[in-house]
Amino acid sequence: MVAAWGGYVFVINLIGVHAGLLVLFGRYSTKLYRAYTAFYSVGTILAMQIPVVGWTPLKSLEQLGPFAVFIGFQLIELVESQKRRHNLSTKRTWKLRIQVFVAAAFLFFAVAALLNFSGYFGPISSRVRGLFVKHTKTGNPLVDSVAEHQPANPSAYDQYLSKSVVSVVPIGFALVAFRYFHDSSSFLLVYGVATYFFSLKMVRLILLTAPIASVLLGIVIGRLFGFLFYNMFGFVLSPLAFMDDENKEETKPVKKEAKTKDTKKKKAEEEKEIESSNSVVSIVRSLVFKIIFSYLFYLAILETRVQGSEFYESSHAIGKHFANPTIVQKGELNNGEKIVVDDYRDW
Repeated sequence: MVAAWGGYVFVINLIGVHAGLLVLFGRYSTKLYRAYTAFYSVGTILAMQIPVVGWTPLKSLEQLGPFAVFIGFQLIELVESQKRRHNLSTKRTWKLRIQVFVAAAFLFFAVAALLNFSGYFGPISSRVRGLFVKHTKTGNPLVDSVAEHQPANPSAYDQYLSKSVVSVVPIGFALVAFRYFHDSSSFLLVYGVATYFFSLKMVRLILLTAPIASVLLGIVIGRLFGFLFYNMFGFVLSPLAFMDDENKEETKPVKKEAKTKDTKKKKAEEEKEIESSNSVVSIVRSLVFKIIFSYLFYLAILETRVQGSEFYESSHAIGKHFANPTIVQKGELNNGEKIVVDDYRDW
């Protein structure tokens, strides 16, 4: 992302926010500490190798948030290591946390004030300011005049993501939030909320919603086909497996009672008749359900093919439109003649 486009600022902030929220939700662990520390340290060192970036990750106000999370993780892990080593109680652990973070806060503000006085920190860019103020008041004429920096409207989402995707994405978001929520999947929720918020502020950022929209749509499709497949065949292929053992009926022990031979024989015959009757009903019911779910499975495949074909064509059409130069455009006259419009370049 650093070598190809400035979107790395979005990436590093998004991951930093997710890591910070996990800590606030009480989900901190050594695994999380190692993962974020490795990501930030290695990623930042590599980013600084790009000439146009340099020391920007440690100077730009837009990128100091993830750095603050990185420092916070080091302090938290320091406290946790002391807790494990000395077997500290909860009260002593919180006391140590307060001491460490208060001392770190004083040191942070002292260093920040010194660096700010020397002009070390860079200003927030006009494009980022445009995300939090009206796009015509950023102070940069280029940003203020470009139509792509205007707020988005609902029709823009339908145009770029297609109506079918837009209508299904909230279902995928709800599935992740209320059924499949854990440390990893919570990143999808953070990603979804962040991209939707910023795309509302600036229409060009709708492109950031494309990956998360595709993921949430895929979750819905996968769960739907897994559910239908399970009800048709009684099991789910491992890539789609999400059903647990709750559907398996538990066998209850039968109490033994002393009975006469005649009573036992009569009881056995009655049970055999009931079992035979229940078996027939069960087979018929199972067959009916399999037919219904087979039909639903067929409809799902048919609808997915239709919607998928439309989505494929619209995505490639939009991709070609975005890939073409803005000052040189290809066109076609009414008589079918192909032309190249390059008035802007000639001018």
